[in-house]
Amino acid sequence: MVRRHVVLALTLATATALSACGGAGNIATGKTSQKQNQAHDAEQVGKLDVSLLRVVHSDFSAYKSPEALAADRPIVAAGVIDGWQQGPILESYPNGPLDYRAVLRVRVTEPLKGVKGRESISNGLIYVELDQGGVVSDPSIPVDQWKPRKSIEDFEKALPTGTKILVFPRERPRHEMPVRSPGAPIPPKAKLMVVPPQGLVLEDPQLLQRQSGNTTALVGGQERLSAGGEAWSRLKNMSELIAHLKQKGFSE
Repeated sequence: MVRRHVVLALTLATATALSACGGAGNIATGKTSQKQNQAHDAEQVGKLDVSLLRVVHSDFSAYKSPEALAADRPIVAAGVIDGWQQGPILESYPNGPLDYRAVLRVRVTEPLKGVKGRESISNGLIYVELDQGGVVSDPSIPVDQWKPRKSIEDFEKALPTGTKILVFPRERPRHEMPVRSPGAPIPPKAKLMVVPPQGLVLEDPQLLQRQSGNTTALVGGQERLSAGGEAWSRLKNMSELIAHLKQKGFSE
């Protein structure tokens, strides 16, 4: 029987994640208050499995509030997950495994900034490119035939269609590495988007159902919600987060 083991996510993916950080994507100072550390450790576990999104570690200066991040991004939109599809498959380095990407489709229900009139958002859908994670090695076949450890179906199971989500994307620049396959098609005028480490916020239905006191039903995608401090964690659900951003002037 072939022995299989997981190959660590490629270093190149880290560079992609860092390039998506925007104006505040500098190296973090490491200065975090005791309260933030406590909130960080107390992240609740609900129905959603965000571990599939946390395959790359990013050093970044966190935005201290949702409105600070919104002010620094060209697009802000709330909606629901419309589904998942295979993203681009890139060549990593000579004789290396391929670099797989997953694409998250977000159906916009609340355009907050930069959505209306933007051709790259086709039929109300935003296509967010995310790292699909590492591959599984198999010495019996060529390296470029190794498959991702997590499939698109795994992403759908972990973060299912219909989940409420808020995204802070920008249009993706051209891929730095050669593209072996463009992945599943997207509409002709649509463009793939990327998000910074704090650029995905989801509402967990299980946390919402059992919510009490000061707990929140919101969870961060690629990074813990508490990475930015109390201003993020004190918002209890997606409706509160949207209302908060509208109160700060983000509305279309």
